[in-house]
Amino acid sequence: MERAKIQLKLPNLLLGKSNGMIDLKRIAFLYNKYLKPAIRGHRLVMFGRHFLVLCFVLFSVGGARSQSRTEFGTVNKQNITAPNIGDPIPNELWGIPLQVVNDPEGKKSSTLSDYKGKLIILDFWSTWCVPCIRNFPKLHDLQNEFGDKIKVLAVTPENTDKITKFFTTGVGKEHTYVHSVIADSVLSRYFPHMGVPHIVWISPDGRVLNTTQADQVSQANIEAVLNDRKTNMVAKIDIDRNRPLFLSEHFSDNLQLNSYSIFAKGYYPGLPSGNNFKKTKDGKVYGRQMTNATMMSIYNPILYELFSKNGEQFNSKRIITEVAEPALLHLIKKDGKSDKSNFYNYELIIPEEKADSLYYYMLADLNRYSEYTGTIEKRMVDCLVLVRTSEKDKIKSKGGEPKIDFSASPIILTNQKLIAVMNMLSDRANIKLPIVDETGYTDNVDIEFSGINDLASLKKQLNSYDLDLVPAKRDLNMFVIKDK
Repeated sequence: MERAKIQLKLPNLLLGKSNGMIDLKRIAFLYNKYLKPAIRGHRLVMFGRHFLVLCFVLFSVGGARSQSRTEFGTVNKQNITAPNIGDPIPNELWGIPLQVVNDPEGKKSSTLSDYKGKLIILDFWSTWCVPCIRNFPKLHDLQNEFGDKIKVLAVTPENTDKITKFFTTGVGKEHTYVHSVIADSVLSRYFPHMGVPHIVWISPDGRVLNTTQADQVSQANIEAVLNDRKTNMVAKIDIDRNRPLFLSEHFSDNLQLNSYSIFAKGYYPGLPSGNNFKKTKDGKVYGRQMTNATMMSIYNPILYELFSKNGEQFNSKRIITEVAEPALLHLIKKDGKSDKSNFYNYELIIPEEKADSLYYYMLADLNRYSEYTGTIEKRMVDCLVLVRTSEKDKIKSKGGEPKIDFSASPIILTNQKLIAVMNMLSDRANIKLPIVDETGYTDNVDIEFSGINDLASLKKQLNSYDLDLVPAKRDLNMFVIKDK
């Protein structure tokens, strides 16, 4: 018989070693020791009757209460099954008390059942999430517009002290109308997600209608739900980035994934914009993942690695763009917002023993599957050549701790190789051409720049170190990107 326990205050006779928890094994022991001999000898006393009744009650109550506790939503975490889109809300979830702040009626707790029959919009947020906070006024306006037909309920795992401070200081003081569940440990388990804002739509008939980003909460979509019309909502289903992208969760861990590649065009709401790595035990990268990224932001880290293997520094001046619509390679802004139509999700995983070739494989992958072809090839191009103008050495380092400080003026490079200066200059947006070092200088240098407003001001400062940038043409490795 599986050991079961529930929390009750009972005489020590029935208590095991678990600090006030009834132990059914101990009940069985007491029955065999005291009650059974009494029954066998026809000496069943009042204690025996009470004992049996108590056992019956314990089993009945234990079955009902071993699943959850009602103190502000504490539940048996092992028994939670997150509902899928279209599933009904689990019965036990409706009645779990949730700690709240800013309740319109001044209550300290509420349950989802308080809003049954309404369209419930759960808005998962955190105090550090700027987009979450920016979304509060819109949600508040929609709540006022639709009144009792909907309930917008914010949800955060952050504790009472943190939330109290948020709503009484700084930007939070502007949003004290936000009715929010706080210290949440329940709703986030029934509706798991990896980032915020995260919106869960619960239909008036108590089903999970959808999970979306905040921008899907609109007057049109709410009206469509309330009038049983089809919506245009885009679902947000979070993906674990530590697993291969979009690979079924049913892919067994017992199978060995030797290689994996996926390239998908389009924005995916359940992923952040960024990079992820897979590394061997000794730190070699054998898998690389870029999500919700433009083509150039996918190309850039690949090219940085490939140029580095050739002893060169890659930067935007080493790109030759021969495509009809170059803007599509980069982030596009429309009406102050990002147009995500030209985003991609890409991942490549190769056998660990081939880790040194990962970035060659990635470039070949993109050439195979994207709308573009990219190659590294020699081109005769205009550039700026860094030269010495005298034999006097004005840049030799005086030693000391190596230091690079780009954060203030002057820009300081102390006890650094000249390549660090080259890289810094090449990254400047107001320097339009590639820079080539032909000084032949190998010692460490100390150099300061008080500001680099344009090429003329840069040349003037370099001249003070007997250095100069001279326009020239050179045959350089360039990344050439073309339409297919």
